[in-house]
Amino acid sequence: MTPRTGRDRAIVTGGAGFVGSHLADRLIAEGVEVLVVDDLSTGSEANVTDGARFEQRDIATSELDGLFRDWRPGIVYHLAAQASVPLSEADPLRDLAINVVGTHRVATAARAAGAGRLVFVSSGGAIYGETARAATPRTLPAPRSHYGVHKLAAEGHVRLAGLPHAIARPSNIYGPRQSPGLEGAVVAAFLDQARRTGRLTIHGDGGQTRDFVHVRDVVEALWRIGGLDEPASLWNVSSGRRTTVLELAEIVERVVGRPLVRTMAERRPGDVRDSAISSGGLRRLGWRPAVGLETGIRELADPLD
Repeated sequence: MTPRTGRDRAIVTGGAGFVGSHLADRLIAEGVEVLVVDDLSTGSEANVTDGARFEQRDIATSELDGLFRDWRPGIVYHLAAQASVPLSEADPLRDLAINVVGTHRVATAARAAGAGRLVFVSSGGAIYGETARAATPRTLPAPRSHYGVHKLAAEGHVRLAGLPHAIARPSNIYGPRQSPGLEGAVVAAFLDQARRTGRLTIHGDGGQTRDFVHVRDVVEALWRIGGLDEPASLWNVSSGRRTTVLELAEIVERVVGRPLVRTMAERRPGDVRDSAISSGGLRRLGWRPAVGLETGIRELADPLD
């Protein structure tokens, strides 16, 4: 089968979830025909953008070849994942099935369908592990959770599929439609706690650092790397700024306009102390994060008013 090129037709796995639904929105706005594939385990059909076709499938167990072949995508964006570090520690075999076996199935189905490009959304924070200095794509991976180990293995399956591909390693993504409890979802968790209880639960001492990047900036990065003509590439997606969890709590308090009771809890299994990631490669493409952390949180907190 002759590979299709261009982005006239796309498949977005995980397209009913947090990042995937925002990406599907962008693709539809750009005039791309979109097939969303999602098992709705953490996503919602309400997130599927108007104009997209939707198929409910579990990538770990479903037959995908026929579905992909019928759609004949020019590009496949693979975002479907088990995205909770704590859940990966509690049930590593399910994490393995979704994040490794599922990725293999998506990659081989994309190849069989003649897709011209595969974009895989991996994980920066989980794969690099502890990063006292900002990690670059040349930084040796040192995952500390099953989630990170499996995401790193999934990247290998993408590379072995033999398709032109781009791998994105984002830092902690936040923004609209994010559910508390998923990877890096401390912003969503804090706002949910502020809304429901007026308390914040901080795992660890709060001095741990994270790099928070808004979902709109991530989608812009995915759009750019999806349009490249390189056979294989690896991209960090990050704001380039460190923020401690205590500093995040202070921002949330300023945004909601009231003090919040803080409860200190045990550090969760698989969590790293410091996560810092450099997105120098994307910046050389002209990409820049456009949404500051406090601005992004204020947008999310509007329903609290």
